[in-house]
Formats: sequence, structure tokens, C-alpha cells
Amino acid sequence: MSNSLNQTQYFEDFLNYLKYEKNYSLHTIDAYFRDIRDFLLYCEKENLFYLEIDHKIVRTYFTQLHLTQKLDKKSQSRKLSALRSFYKYLFQKEVILTNPILSVSFPKVKKNIPKNFTPIEMTTILETEVQKSPLIQQRNQAILEVLYSTGMRVFELVNARLENFSEKEAELKILGKRNKERFVFLGKYALKTLCEYLNLRGNPKEGYLFLSARGKRLTTRGVQYILEQFQKEIAFPKKITPHKFRHTFATDLLNEGADIRHVQEMLGHSSLSSTQIYLSVTKERLKEIYRKTHPHAKLKEKPE
Repeated sequence: MSNSLNQTQYFEDFLNYLKYEKNYSLHTIDAYFRDIRDFLLYCEKENLFYLEIDHKIVRTYFTQLHLTQKLDKKSQSRKLSALRSFYKYLFQKEVILTNPILSVSFPKVKKNIPKNFTPIEMTTILETEVQKSPLIQQRNQAILEVLYSTGMRVFELVNARLENFSEKEAELKILGKRNKERFVFLGKYALKTLCEYLNLRGNPKEGYLFLSARGKRLTTRGVQYILEQFQKEIAFPKKITPHKFRHTFATDLLNEGADIRHVQEMLGHSSLSSTQIYLSVTKERLKEIYRKTHPHAKLKEKPE
């Protein structure tokens, strides 16, 4: 069997598997393609056949990457994850007898704790008005309320369609990552502001929930720009981004005692580990409560 990169049929099969069976986004597939292609090119350069390698070759490859490209741990971990998925696929298809990636460990990457808004900050954001035209002002307020009420991603927001919104049920069906459908729920404030916006807007030709000033579908960059301008207009000290609403949504639910698996479903996370990062945020809150309330944990005041 030739080891030429142009004849790596299994690589092409794997990419099709990601696209048609796993429903990965084109952006994700492109990232997998680049990371795996680079490794296959390395194998070809070293006169190695990618179906006959062992864990030592993989480790040597990553050592060279670190020395020549100065890749940080996060980039190394991403590349290793792509290779792990590829070789797991080959093993499941019985193309290889052993998986050479299994004994290669991921570099330890420090997880960044998500930044969220405090309750006071969230109240300030939602209750501070900026004078715009009535339609634009109502739309922007609805965007703020819906982002916080649902925790949806910004691309999910801009692609949300009018026919998937139920005022009676106060819910919205959206399409998340990997084309997975899920329902998000609207609190009373989000429902009220959204309905007022839709009534004010009327019934345009475009079927999307949120539209630009020109009556076209909003883009993710458009929403980011709206929030950037809003931050400047109200002189808010922190950056206001769509993802911070998502972080705040998750953190507030967990702080109020919501089950982490339910939060996972509402966020549209495929893995519980993606949701568990929010526990570190709520743990700090629990620690604060503990220190303020437990008799033997309270910080004693210094005697005068």
C-alpha cells in the first residue's frame, strides 16, 4: 500500500464520517483536516506509513512541533485530540490492530474559568436604556433578555427562526452545534420584550427572529457590534459579549441549585465535562457562603 498523502483514502473517509455521521461543522472539519494532514505529511517526510506507526513516533512528532513551532499546550492538545479521533476511527473500522495514540497523554492545559456578570451587573445591563429608534431599542433590549434567559450561543441566536418560536409555550426551538436541535426557554421578561419587538416589527419577508435595521438577518458580528456599542453608551466597565451572557446563565442556574445535567441539556453541551467548568465558579460562591455563615469558618474580626 502506498504511503502517499494523495492516496490516503482512509483520511478522506474519516472526514466524510465527521461531516455526514457526526454532523460536525465545516469549521471543525477544516481544523481536523489541517491537524491530521500535518501529521501525515510528517510521516511521509520521515518515510513512515501512518497505518504502521507507534506511540514513540507520535511523541517524537509533538516534540519536534514544540521545538520548531513553539506550540503552546492548548494547540498541542487540540492537534493530539484530532489524531486521537482519527486513529480511534481507524481502530473501530479494523484498519489498524492497535491504537498508537492511546498511550500518549494530553498536555495539561490550565482551564480558564468563564467570566460572568454579577447579579448587580446583570441588572445594570438589562435595566439601563439607551435612546434609539423605538424598533431598534426594542430589538436590542430583546437580544439582551433572550441571551441571558436562554444561554444560547450567538450563532444560535442569529439563526433562530420565527416559525420555531412559541409565545404560548414561551419556548424556542434552535439548531445548535452539529445540527442538533434543542428547545430553550424564555423567562417572563425575555418573552415580554421579544413579543413587543415582534409586534413592533410587523411581519417582514425574512423569517428570522432578529433582523438588522435593513430588515435582513443579523450576523454574529452584528450582535457583537450592538453589544460593543451598548457597552460604550452606558459606560459599562467590563466587556459585554454574547458568551458572557451564556456563562452568567449557566452560573446563575447552578448557584440556584439546578442539576448540572439539566444545565448541560439547556446549554446544548454534548459532554458533561464542558459544563463542569462552571462548577469552579459556583464553588467559589459556595466557599464564600460557607466562610460567612459557618460558626467555625467565619473570619474573626481583629481586636481593637
